[in-house]
Amino acid sequence: MHCEYRQKIALFADGELASAEQQAVSSHLGSCPECSAALLELLEMKKSVRLAGNRFSAPLELRRAVQDKLRVRKTPVAFWQWGLAAACCLLVATLGFMAYSREQRQDTVIASLVDQHVIALASDHPVDVISSDSHNVKPWFQGKLPFTFNLPELGNSPFSLIGGKTVYQRQEPGAELLYGIRKHRISVFIFRGQAGSTKVVQDRGSSFTVEHWTEGGLRFYLVTDATGEDADQLASMLKEANRL
Repeated sequence: MHCEYRQKIALFADGELASAEQQAVSSHLGSCPECSAALLELLEMKKSVRLAGNRFSAPLELRRAVQDKLRVRKTPVAFWQWGLAAACCLLVATLGFMAYSREQRQDTVIASLVDQHVIALASDHPVDVISSDSHNVKPWFQGKLPFTFNLPELGNSPFSLIGGKTVYQRQEPGAELLYGIRKHRISVFIFRGQAGSTKVVQDRGSSFTVEHWTEGGLRFYLVTDATGEDADQLASMLKEANRL
């Protein structure tokens, strides 16, 4: 007999449930091996599909636009004009490809980290180092990562540190920190990045809140089904702790 939550697993993995249902399924996963196994199997399939789609092929509209520009015209055109037109088309196509590729790579990274967060919700052992003390968690990563980071003092904040573990994104090592706030979980992923950038990207179009920024030469990704206000507060604390 199948669990009554089984039919909601696919919607949960894609962040398509309402906030209350998302939290209910999240709580259920910790006590249901059937649903946890189904979720992990689904995430593996999503990962395989994502990897298979990484090869870029130019959109049909772009290809047609270039062909239209290069189509032989009825009126004679000077040779240098043909060369200029071809160069302009090539520049447009190249810029479009670069912009599309960057956006596609970013979307792929975020989708992968959302999956990683969902796996943490479904796992009985979501972290490798279990501690609510940042002074225990931070040293655990020494020697495991080619960079270091600072953790904020939680003090009187509503957040609690659960622990952390090492993760990999395209063979790049990073840290995953797991925080709790009320009945919600927040995954914070940290990778080596470019110094001097303070870009912030927010994606709140689904049941998951995703924030991405760089600070102190590091790239941060925050994923949670908690409120946007909670995500903003923890993100601000992390930015302050790592500001150069």
